[in-house]
Amino acid sequence: MPQKIPLQVVDDHNEALNFYYKLIARNKIPFQDMCLVHFDSHPDLASPESISTDKFTDRHHLLDNITISDWILPAVYQQHFTTIIWIKPPWATQIPIGKHSIEIGKDECGLLKTSSHLPYYVSDLCYCENLVEMRTFDLFVVEMSLDQDNTKDCWNIISMILQNRKWCLDIDMDFYSTQNPFKTILGRHFDFVHDIFKFEEGRNLEESLRQRQIQLGYMECLCAGNVPTDNQMASYKDVIEKLSHKYPCLKEDISAVKDHVASDEFITELYYIGQQTELPHHISSDSQINDLITKTEKLLKLLSCCDHDADLSLKEVDPPVAKVDLPVAITLARSEYDEYSSPETLESVHCALICLLRRLYNIPSEVQCPKMK
Repeated sequence: MPQKIPLQVVDDHNEALNFYYKLIARNKIPFQDMCLVHFDSHPDLASPESISTDKFTDRHHLLDNITISDWILPAVYQQHFTTIIWIKPPWATQIPIGKHSIEIGKDECGLLKTSSHLPYYVSDLCYCENLVEMRTFDLFVVEMSLDQDNTKDCWNIISMILQNRKWCLDIDMDFYSTQNPFKTILGRHFDFVHDIFKFEEGRNLEESLRQRQIQLGYMECLCAGNVPTDNQMASYKDVIEKLSHKYPCLKEDISAVKDHVASDEFITELYYIGQQTELPHHISSDSQINDLITKTEKLLKLLSCCDHDADLSLKEVDPPVAKVDLPVAITLARSEYDEYSSPETLESVHCALICLLRRLYNIPSEVQCPKMK
């Protein structure tokens, strides 16, 4: 029987990084040059805002200062992962399908930034032209289709990347059905907040960055209830004119949102919430969930290269490729408490994934299906 594959179920997805660090410390998985195969409705590839790259080697400090959206890049910067394969559902559109070679490094303040022109990074103001101590990683964005079975197309791409590589399997349960929790928090005000915060590309990179910096600067002032200085007002002129034309009572509209939220915690985080309104929201039907779970199993089985199975024989794929090793570690993220997974189907998805993984791999016996409510 093959060796047991370490598996950890977490709730907040950033807790997966702690599991990988523990396995590295125990020499259970390689220290560097691994590939992460990441099933998720979100890339989780943002840049941490509150921790210097110099602190990345302090594991406990790092883990205290990362979030569900930015837990992967610190591991890339430390070269634990040098390739990321983001397998996404059709409703996730944050980064275009295909291969992206991305440079990350330290900016003048010591923060992790990227020279990538992808709107995902520009809209978050993670772009920086002048970086030091740079690393380059390859990001492959692969879409698992709902309308048709493109599993073998996915496998053809992924198996080529994983040949002769050690890799970790990471699945967020919101891959199968996801909600944007801020739709519930904001209620009828969601479309308004989304509209005033949405990112619009300029004619070039410089214009996109300048417009976004001004837009978010003004939004931060409004959300905090601060009065802009004369210099700030001059720089905010264009965005004020644009928004005032559409929302002549903008300050009153912001106040209405705060009254609706009626929570000190969310009022102080309204600026942050506004930037999350672009997140995908797709409550899948039972048939869609079952379809994606079936395709997940088929893809992982193909990656295991069970060429004795007639229906999944490598001979059916042209051109045939070499066998891919089993994953060295597996993480499952429930995303229950942050409310990105659909609560109505979370337990059934969790149980289906445990059963799926038990059929494919030798996982620890103590990992059990959750008790259904």
